[in-house]
Amino acid sequence: MFFKSKKEKPIFLDCYTSSHFAYNNAKIDYSHKYIPEWWKNESKFNKKNDATIKYCKGFIDYYAKGIVIPLWGEVEINVNPINFGNNFYGWTASNEDFDLHSGSHEQEQWSGFAQKNRQNIKFLSPWAIKTRELIYFTFTQPTWSQSDTLNGLTLLPGVMQFKTQTATHMNYMVEQNEKVQNFNIQPLTPMAILHPMTDRKIEIRHHLVDKDKFKAIRSSGAGMNFVKNIFDGSRDFYVKRERFWKKADEINKCPFQ
Repeated sequence: MFFKSKKEKPIFLDCYTSSHFAYNNAKIDYSHKYIPEWWKNESKFNKKNDATIKYCKGFIDYYAKGIVIPLWGEVEINVNPINFGNNFYGWTASNEDFDLHSGSHEQEQWSGFAQKNRQNIKFLSPWAIKTRELIYFTFTQPTWSQSDTLNGLTLLPGVMQFKTQTATHMNYMVEQNEKVQNFNIQPLTPMAILHPMTDRKIEIRHHLVDKDKFKAIRSSGAGMNFVKNIFDGSRDFYVKRERFWKKADEINKCPFQ
């Protein structure tokens, strides 16, 4: 009997949603499907016969090796001027699968970076991701795909893993100024791009589930709902969660690896 080496085996990226619109129209997908139209229309050489961005290896690999979370509808954000009041922004969206309000972080949670006028707008994603293995992904802004909002909305970057947590929420930052700022983001705009920190192939699988199932998958325990009265604070929760995953890995490890 022959066994594939671990490097030959794909990493399954299981993407769950309860949103019929996101599942049918705006799936998480490979970034080569989201190459910007302006790049496709760019000439290979300019008038001086110099090579253009068409030959930029960094750009090509950026879209060849990533995974995109596209916007699951249309949204318009209106950012109020400085000293307007407590509600620094408002928003409207094309469908009910949007929440740009309930998860946003207060300035006090990141005061050293927020400084005086920077505010957080958190896009609560309709997608949850799970992987069986511990694989890290960079989670950054697809800047090349957001030329219309480049000077106003900035995605705060990070490194993510989807074994012990499943959230794909996007924390955008906006800086208030003296004027009202209006941002209109079109459906299927890439909102975040993930680059796996591994050479192994990533195989994406999509699952449409009901809201109760999705809520369980998106829980802090990545689907494992620990008994809350056993511990007092979030720190104990994370210790308990990590202990569980470590033990599960030991039990389920293939003896031929």
